[in-house]
Amino acid sequence: MRGSEFAPWPDVATARFVLQQLTGRTLPESGEVNWEDRGLAVGALAGWLTAHGLGPLAYARCRRAWPALGAALQADVVSAVAESSWQQASLSRLKSAFAAAGLPLVLLKGAALGIGVYDEPAQRTMSDVDIWAPAGEMPTVARVMGELGYRSSIKAERPLALEQLSQGEIRFVQPGWQVGLVEAHWSPFLGWWLARTADVDDPGIWARLAQVGDETGVYQLCPEDMIIHLAVHTAVNHQFGMSALRSLVDMALTAQKRGVDWGEAAERAAAWRVGTAVSTVLELLDQLIGVDGMEEKLGGIRPSAVRRYLLRRLVTPESVLAGRDVRHGWQRYALLLLLVDRPRDAARLLWRTVWPEAAWLAARYGEPTGHGRHLWRLVRRRAV
Repeated sequence: MRGSEFAPWPDVATARFVLQQLTGRTLPESGEVNWEDRGLAVGALAGWLTAHGLGPLAYARCRRAWPALGAALQADVVSAVAESSWQQASLSRLKSAFAAAGLPLVLLKGAALGIGVYDEPAQRTMSDVDIWAPAGEMPTVARVMGELGYRSSIKAERPLALEQLSQGEIRFVQPGWQVGLVEAHWSPFLGWWLARTADVDDPGIWARLAQVGDETGVYQLCPEDMIIHLAVHTAVNHQFGMSALRSLVDMALTAQKRGVDWGEAAERAAAWRVGTAVSTVLELLDQLIGVDGMEEKLGGIRPSAVRRYLLRRLVTPESVLAGRDVRHGWQRYALLLLLVDRPRDAARLLWRTVWPEAAWLAARYGEPTGHGRHLWRLVRRRAV
């Protein structure tokens, strides 16, 4: 999140009112809103929006109707515009280089959203540029990135072979650039949770790619796949702890600007075995913003009443508004198990977390490694 710590939002109704204004509902034509009557001062509102990465969007949408809020957000907007200029410069170089190499440039997350659904890229803050390249094209992508002056950045605990097995990413950094990180993904759906529990149709997603505006050779996921991608990324990859509220705004704007067939999105989520994760996020979207025609299409992917009750013990509209982080400790593992569609996949996920596949062990340690040696290394690491 951008910004510093902030006080929890006073109530869901007030937050819903604000978020609806940010995502296309009618604003007052002029005049100040008396936030004291709603239990929140303008300064607190500005701090909350900034912390959730929504300051630039709020400034663009609200500065005329709420001048005091616009003034309180100016510093964050200046920072966002400067950061965005770096990112757009990076994107411009990528477009030219990929076109010269005959590669399609497929943008994910903020890079696609900033161009595709926001009025200006600076309204959608992002810390890096995410792109998608299938495995067969990744060597060419690495060569192009090297020619542009980027170098790969690989963490010791996440070697390249392990990233490829989990359909992960290669991180490319631009030495000397303050903002210059590019992450090249093998799939829009990455990580071991997905590898062990889901069945995502990457070829189908690729076949449905849509051009970004009038950008020749630049593509994004189709609206339904984008919704599923954002929902899974929010629930599984970040466990609702990293810009979850901004992701809900992303989805609401995607539906508004591009249109979404919610029935089709639900069918794909079910087929890919990510229905529980998607429905959990979309339920929050309905509670905190509201999207016409969505709620009635989700019946087929909602988990059981018991599972929904347990999920609500970990994730609620109030916890998302307050930016509560459950990515550490037992709550993270409980959440990831509850988000799995099929019980047998949850059992597999739990088992493989303790007793990984032989291919995982070889990729992680760079050589064939027994499970006993792996467990001993984990024990030693925790003892340090």
